[in-house]
Amino acid sequence: MLSPLLSLLLMQAPAAQTLTLDDAIRQAMTSRGRPGSAAAQVAGARAERRLAGKIPNPTASYEHTGDTPHQHLLVDQPLDWLTTRGANRGRAAAGIRRAEADSALAIAELVQDVRVAFFGALAASQSLRLVQEQAGLNDSLARIARARLAAGDISQLEYDQAAQEARRGQQLLSVAREAALAAGTALARAIGSTAETAPVASGELDLGLGVQQRLSFEADSIPAVKAAIADSAAAVLALTSARRGRLPVPSLVGGTEWDDPTDPGRGLSVIGFSIPLPFWNVGGAEVAVARANAARAAAEAREARLEATRGISEALIHLEESAGRAQFARDSLVPAAQALRLRAVAAYRAGETGVLPVLDALRGEREIALAGVQDLLAFQVALARWRALLGRPQ
Repeated sequence: MLSPLLSLLLMQAPAAQTLTLDDAIRQAMTSRGRPGSAAAQVAGARAERRLAGKIPNPTASYEHTGDTPHQHLLVDQPLDWLTTRGANRGRAAAGIRRAEADSALAIAELVQDVRVAFFGALAASQSLRLVQEQAGLNDSLARIARARLAAGDISQLEYDQAAQEARRGQQLLSVAREAALAAGTALARAIGSTAETAPVASGELDLGLGVQQRLSFEADSIPAVKAAIADSAAAVLALTSARRGRLPVPSLVGGTEWDDPTDPGRGLSVIGFSIPLPFWNVGGAEVAVARANAARAAAEAREARLEATRGISEALIHLEESAGRAQFARDSLVPAAQALRLRAVAAYRAGETGVLPVLDALRGEREIALAGVQDLLAFQVALARWRALLGRPQ
């Protein structure tokens, strides 16, 4: 009666979503808000360029005076935009480049978060599987010890040591299960999943290991540097606009006057110009502010290049060293630890050794295998950071 009930409950429980790395990245791109925010930032920058190129509307004024002619209609068209429009549009174009660099960096960082969470979940599930296998081996060792105790081959103390290690394995299993569940939750958050159950990562933890990852790049092609360069260009063009804005460009005035009783039915044309008089200020303060901003932006661009070069060098060191450790653990340390454990268990089953060497072999294999998983995870994290810094998420 109990077995059919458990089967029914399992059938009704929501199935966990199985995700590959590509699936996780695609879901994050559609579910997370960061891609939409980045796209809106670029759209806003492009709208700013349109705004920078707008020609100001003319101003119309109407007057009725007691003097003749009584009616006056004048239109005033500013022309000062002619001197600053090109620089302002160039500054807005630099803003587009800044927004595009920020957008590329935001997407790269999102993919980095997804990759770290995905491989973190994959590592946690593999660690759980390893601990489960170790718990099974500890139980098998305890059964062998029980049989040898019954046959009078070993002491009660030796059996108790094997049984204690089996009980300790259950504690380690609980810790690994907790870590796997937490990693699944982190993956769900990274991809923006709202499902009741956390997704299950499906793939190989050593993906990309042994593949040449050294990508060619120039410092100015890195999104963070491109953004700083765009800011510097915008600041220089703002300085140009401030300097040109000091020119006293006139406004064109045109219109008509009519309603003169001495000359009924006749209108008079009016044309002229108005020019600003730099009595109170000549724009020197604006130019000084723009000059300081341009100098600061240029210095920050130089600093961004240095910081990017240093960050890439450090990321490359972490990538290459973590790849070497992960490959050595996978190909050498883990197989050797497994072989030692097999020989130790076979010797104990044959009565050629005591239980302590077997326990040491089991613990050594567990520690090396779990450390190997962490080495592989460290490689994946280093690879994700390396690609994010370059702005190349895939």
